[in-house]
Amino acid sequence: MRAEQQKGGALAKLAGIFCREPQFRAFLDARWQDDAPYDTSEKAADLVRRVCEVDKRSKLDHDPAAAERFHDRIRIPYVNWQLGRSA
Repeated sequence: MRAEQQKGGALAKLAGIFCREPQFRAFLDARWQDDAPYDTSEKAADLVRRVCEVDKRSKLDHDPAAAERFHDRIRIPYVNWQLGRSA
């Protein structure tokens, strides 16, 4: 019997939207300079998965620890960066 495929929800969608935004990729370049440039959505998505310790974005919606990592390591620092605050 096949394992049920977990679908992504709001966080997975938000991560996907972020990764397509040039401004978000600039944030990644500034924050993770060692691995920059994040000049494609695919490179950005790889980093988000690595930083959040998941193998697919859908886990952001089904693993509370992964969701917390997304908020703490990606979403909040990105919003602060957009507002000109230190991350």
